[in-house]
Amino acid sequence: MHKIRKDYYKYILILVIAVGLSVLVGCANRNTNEAELYKPLIGFTGFWDIFVYPIAGIMWLMGKSVAFGNYGVAIILTTLIVRTIAWPIYAKTNDMSLKMQLMQPELDKIQQRYAGKDDQQSKQRMSMETMQLYKKYGIGVSSCLMPFIQMPIFIGFFNAVSRMPATFALEGSNWLKDIFAGHTTLFGINLTIQISDEAATSGDKWAIYILAGLVGITQVASILLSQLRQKKQKQKSQSSIPEYRRPQQTDQQKQTTLMMNIMLYGMAVMMVFLVIRRPAGLGLYWLVGNIYSALQAQLGAMQSEKRLEKLRKKTERGM
Repeated sequence: MHKIRKDYYKYILILVIAVGLSVLVGCANRNTNEAELYKPLIGFTGFWDIFVYPIAGIMWLMGKSVAFGNYGVAIILTTLIVRTIAWPIYAKTNDMSLKMQLMQPELDKIQQRYAGKDDQQSKQRMSMETMQLYKKYGIGVSSCLMPFIQMPIFIGFFNAVSRMPATFALEGSNWLKDIFAGHTTLFGINLTIQISDEAATSGDKWAIYILAGLVGITQVASILLSQLRQKKQKQKSQSSIPEYRRPQQTDQQKQTTLMMNIMLYGMAVMMVFLVIRRPAGLGLYWLVGNIYSALQAQLGAMQSEKRLEKLRKKTERGM
């Protein structure tokens, strides 16, 4: 049971990534009929519109005010606003990682104390001590579910941007078309167009390919930087332990890490694929989001030492 508890945080993250991949694959394989592929943002058509319309509403508000009616600028500003609003979710997730780091030395001691003891009584004691340790540091399954809260935001933004071109194509006027019509180009890219459109010029296609490449590069860079930070944190937390006594990864942990890497890099590949297959506005959203997330993670890492010390004191007071 202790192994399951030690790895459940990784399992939760893997599940989040898997859900994200399934959503992306589902969106990528939809019927190519334009009427079904891009439903206009006019009237509620399903459950997910609960999350789509707030995103579209912020975009409309930005377009009507500080974005001066430019669709691309509205996407950038909306991305920054939504990611900033969701910052507490990231902070909670980061706190979970810090708690795990703070708890790890004590968890290692428990595992060393019961190493080689396979009798039922020892297993029960180890399981009980492990559960008490998780309780001591305030780590529970509910805390690990925080990443799931980001999924509706992701799906809402994805659908809002994907459905915007159909909204612009409607006859007559509507609340979004009145703001952005005629102002959908940014950096020379028409953000409502995709490579398969007949109206797409060779210049449009090259611009979208470049945008897709930048999305892939920033996503992979974000993954590599995150893994590097985790490696450094692990080395620092074990700096007081002689190298020969440091716990080695089990086969199960190695398999979990491999699965997680496959899903993470698979997500990056799928994002590139979807930028090519969807309106260019989606690529702009992901590019800005990737850069923001990387900066967010870096700021979190810079504050981790102070936050770690604060969590350590809080834990000691609760003892």
